[in-house]
Amino acid sequence: MVSTISMAGMVLQIVFAVCLPIAVCIYFHKREAFQWKPLMVGMVIFVVFALVLEKLLHVYMLQLNPQTAQWLSIPWLFAVYGALAAGVFEELGRYIGFRVFLRRADQRKDGIAYGIGHGGIETVVLGGVFAIQSLVFAIMLNNGTLEPMLAGQAPPEAIAQLKSQLTGTPSYMIALVMWERGVALLLQIALSLVVLHSIRSRKPVFLLYAIVLHAAINFLPAMYQAKAVSIWVAEAVLVLVIPVIWYIFRKSKSWWSA
Repeated sequence: MVSTISMAGMVLQIVFAVCLPIAVCIYFHKREAFQWKPLMVGMVIFVVFALVLEKLLHVYMLQLNPQTAQWLSIPWLFAVYGALAAGVFEELGRYIGFRVFLRRADQRKDGIAYGIGHGGIETVVLGGVFAIQSLVFAIMLNNGTLEPMLAGQAPPEAIAQLKSQLTGTPSYMIALVMWERGVALLLQIALSLVVLHSIRSRKPVFLLYAIVLHAAINFLPAMYQAKAVSIWVAEAVLVLVIPVIWYIFRKSKSWWSA
């Protein structure tokens, strides 16, 4: 059985995943009075580049190609690959979004709006949708309908693992997920400012900075996904990200005042 506390945490995670992007959007819109087009483009670019194109690469590398799948079974290689894939796809997608669809949107507020769209939809999909799915499975498990519903659609080992995750995940994981999503949203705004500055100043090196920074931040979470480090090690990197985000936000003001 999934406890009432765990299910309440899932509901809280859903509410947080929806309300956080809205709150951030309202806050920055009042401060910056940005247009809505960059925000919408940011949402679309994330879906296309991170959820479609990057996922297609993962399917090929981890499932369809036995040779690369064997190599990527090594935790640190998997982490390097996953971190670089996230950095390259998302930052190049960001670059294309500004360069192709937002040619006249080159102000700091446009970068902020794009980042809210990019990070906001990421928060909803990775935080909210996952929590909704978990809540549905938890209700089914408590009602005794999970196994009959999934029988024939998933192997018994996968069903057993799902049940273990639903009943064995500690409550503090909900707080960690919300912490992670909050930092990630602010990071997406900061990286959007870096990439837009790269285009505006005609300094491609800043695009490289964004890719490297994105990959570096994703390395330890990828190591956790490979079960090579604990969740506390993976989340600790986010503490170090806060000063980086603060620095980019502060530095970006001088980029646009120069």
